[in-house]
Amino acid sequence: MLFRRVVYWVSGRCLRWFYREHRVVGYGAVPLSGPVLLAGNHPNDLPDVIAGLYLSPRHPRYIATVSVTSNAMAKAMYEAMAVIPVARVRDARKMKAEGVDLAAVNQAATDAVLAALAAGEVVEVFPEGGVHDVPQIGRLRTGVAKMVLDHLDAAAENDVTIVPFGHQYEAPRRWRSDLLTVLGTPWGVRAWLASQPADQRGPSALTERLGESIRAVTRNAESWEEGATRDEIVAAAAALRAPRDPLGAAPGLVPAASAMAADAHGDGPSPLAVHIRTAAHALAAAVERAGGIGTSAVDHARLLHALGVHPAGAPVPSIALGLAVPVAAIGWAVHAPVLPLVHALSARRAKARVDLVAGCFVPGLYLVLLWWLVVALLAAVGLAVAGWSPLWAVLLLVTLPRFGDFALGWRDRLGAWRFVKRIHEWSPPECERLRAAAAVIRGWAITL
Repeated sequence: MLFRRVVYWVSGRCLRWFYREHRVVGYGAVPLSGPVLLAGNHPNDLPDVIAGLYLSPRHPRYIATVSVTSNAMAKAMYEAMAVIPVARVRDARKMKAEGVDLAAVNQAATDAVLAALAAGEVVEVFPEGGVHDVPQIGRLRTGVAKMVLDHLDAAAENDVTIVPFGHQYEAPRRWRSDLLTVLGTPWGVRAWLASQPADQRGPSALTERLGESIRAVTRNAESWEEGATRDEIVAAAAALRAPRDPLGAAPGLVPAASAMAADAHGDGPSPLAVHIRTAAHALAAAVERAGGIGTSAVDHARLLHALGVHPAGAPVPSIALGLAVPVAAIGWAVHAPVLPLVHALSARRAKARVDLVAGCFVPGLYLVLLWWLVVALLAAVGLAVAGWSPLWAVLLLVTLPRFGDFALGWRDRLGAWRFVKRIHEWSPPECERLRAAAAVIRGWAITL
């Protein structure tokens, strides 16, 4: 339907405004037909939901909390996206005060999920039951497994394909960072049941199997410090192994980097783990000093290029940036007043870390749309004064988002050029020290 297309378009704009790139690794894992359960982690609130829309050519029906449908716009979006609303335990008191029957809501949700699976649709869910801003995925709820087993019990020919996915943020709340969503290996529930002992085929066992699948495509650590070390190792190693596509190489390095980081932060770490941790942190600190993000594989690849470690991955030449200035200038002239305001307001209003990016999307999106209307009205007045038809200003509402996309892309390329230029100004001894650190990571990475 038309409104659904609008939601997808708007969601894509939101991701593009904040993140430099959203890469889906393993796209095509979702079967083109038959009932599918997409199950993933939920570490960053609204961005997780939006990014989850682009994992399959088939539209996913989300299972989501009914608590966010308190306004007309949210309710309309839920209906357009065919979201299946459920009530969480934490919503019970508020819903009871409002006279809402929690049991009835959840029974309707169960019926809707069973109907969707019976119709061969894709159902997407975050089994943790809510946003978990912790260094590893939280405990999974058994409700999803119960629904799947009920679907299988309804008919002997029924089956469900589970496709796990993991949102891997290199820096979830850093503007112009990168986002990876990794799709895991699909598996059929009936085949799994057939391989299990009779007393291990219930909701708890299925939930545990689901958790194993999600952990395999996510980044998990015992502490934030251990997670930061893991991400620095992944970024450096990915840049060394695939300088032209470090984002694509990053997911495959997560298991080994996680083990190394756990060793480095454990009791009695091995000399190798300490050596790797020190080298990775030195490279990450250099990336930050040059103006990049220390856990970004792309920025690490640019650092290594500037140091001469890798000739590949050269930044955009300055002449290309210069030629693109006129178009980029239009985009920035229009968006420069509003985008910083959106980020500032979101940071001020955020009550928790996970609220930052979500606030940039909503109500940030409303501010951007309002600003576009103001710009179009001002243009219409200007056209009328000049004797032109003010209707020409309607074209601005179509072209302004494109100008904004171009301006952001141009800014990213300019940032890459300035990033490399800064590194070229560093002293030879410092550059040699960083090359030695890169050699340490390379020596470990080639053994994987």
